[in-house]
Amino acid sequence: MKLQDNLYTILSQQETEGLATFHLSIHPEWPIYKAHFPGHPITPGVCIVQMVQELLQRALNRDVTLRKAKNVKYLAIISPEEVSELTVSFTKIETLPDGSLKVQAQVFNGETIFTKMSATFA
Repeated sequence: MKLQDNLYTILSQQETEGLATFHLSIHPEWPIYKAHFPGHPITPGVCIVQMVQELLQRALNRDVTLRKAKNVKYLAIISPEEVSELTVSFTKIETLPDGSLKVQAQVFNGETIFTKMSATFA
């Protein structure tokens, strides 16, 4: 399932030196929040990883597939009741000799970092 325009909407996109940053609006009415968790909704980790993948695809203008999530750190909970906007920043996008991509990304709002991720995509 595509999360763009369901879980989030892209408010803006910036590209600098081959890297990309996205400013997003979170949709608190999205049905996943009714189940995860009733009365105290939080964004599932798998949705955060999927969001990063979708935004990487948009930045590169091509499909990519997650091959290896080397390091995913969930540092704070993303609650749609408390956070309405997020920034996803790719701090590293490196093409490896086999054509795969080594990527580092952060999901944050202001000074609060919610997720740091290092992964390989093909």
